[in-house]
Amino acid sequence: LHASRQWASARGVKPTPLHEKWRGANAHFGQVYDWERPLYFGKTTEPRMTFGKPDWFGQVGAEVRQAHEHAAIFDQSTFGKIEVTGPDAAVFLNRLCANQMDRPPGRAIYTAMLNERGGIVSDLTAVRLAEDRYRLYVGTMSIRRDMAWLQRHAEGYAVSLADVTDDYAVLGLMGPDSASIAGALDAPELNAIGYFRAQQLQTRGIEVLAVRLSYVGEAGWEITVPVAEADALYDLLYQAGARPAGTLAQTSMRIEKRFLALGHDLDTDVSPLQAGLGFAVAWKTDFIGKEALVAQRASGETNRIISLVLDDADAVPLGNEPVYFEGRIAGKTTSASFGYRVGKPIALADMSCAAAREPGAQVEIDIAGERFVARVTVGAVFDPTGERMR
Repeated sequence: LHASRQWASARGVKPTPLHEKWRGANAHFGQVYDWERPLYFGKTTEPRMTFGKPDWFGQVGAEVRQAHEHAAIFDQSTFGKIEVTGPDAAVFLNRLCANQMDRPPGRAIYTAMLNERGGIVSDLTAVRLAEDRYRLYVGTMSIRRDMAWLQRHAEGYAVSLADVTDDYAVLGLMGPDSASIAGALDAPELNAIGYFRAQQLQTRGIEVLAVRLSYVGEAGWEITVPVAEADALYDLLYQAGARPAGTLAQTSMRIEKRFLALGHDLDTDVSPLQAGLGFAVAWKTDFIGKEALVAQRASGETNRIISLVLDDADAVPLGNEPVYFEGRIAGKTTSASFGYRVGKPIALADMSCAAAREPGAQVEIDIAGERFVARVTVGAVFDPTGERMR
């Protein structure tokens, strides 16, 4: 079964709010958790399944350039949106989440929810909208599981939980032209929002929640808008010069930035310490899984997920390939793509061998029986300090 194959049956079950806009832009759609998501735009024919360079290579490259050099619009509406409200909202989330959740309203918080073994049940971004109200943005495929996890642990807390995923669209406006586009939208407040801060505001009469963060490593905002206003917001962004970019461009860019994805790089057998996410652990709070993390820290557990850049520009890693170091399997790739901003194929890899995680180490990735040389980077291969998105 080819990794890029899309089934023809049971399609069109759940379009995103901007589905007709994407059809008009000749999107090639992929189905994820019954959603129809635009993978790339400018489709002219049905793509062939190949283990070589894909038919959409050029289109995805153009979308990455648009986001890197100008401004792109990413449809992130399929992210789950769970609202936690009530007087115990902060206390409840500090128990469920590894990071410090009791922060002032207007803050965005990246965090994980853990099991008792310290494994990652979910990674998410939370926005504190008010003293007694948070909105959690969770993975597309995690909505029901995360709701069940929250509900299972809510007994004894004065909180209510609501899945509001279908009430809102989310548009990611990303790229160096985003600041000037904010001016064209008569929303100068956008440019005043600090990194990992959120603000509710109006743009041309449309009520939005804008959060200053980036899943692709370019400056911009994730903008949440009621579904009924999604088309109007998209039209404003498009008229101001932004252009649509699909999920494949987003994936390429997030791998370049070493932004980890649940189900690929993260799962319940990987802890925040093993994933290099210790910065998102509040050691003074009493969260589920803390005891296991304390034991890991005491035993010297460290990050095992590294970035790889392949020497051969024509290699096509897909993910889940064995990685060899000094003739032995030392780990596996977890996510892979072509890195258009670095000009080489790239991958994230979970490496059990400590020597194979050293900066500059040379490894080999087995892609369909052929080995390709790659070099280890600890951290992001593009803009490792994160200056562009700040």
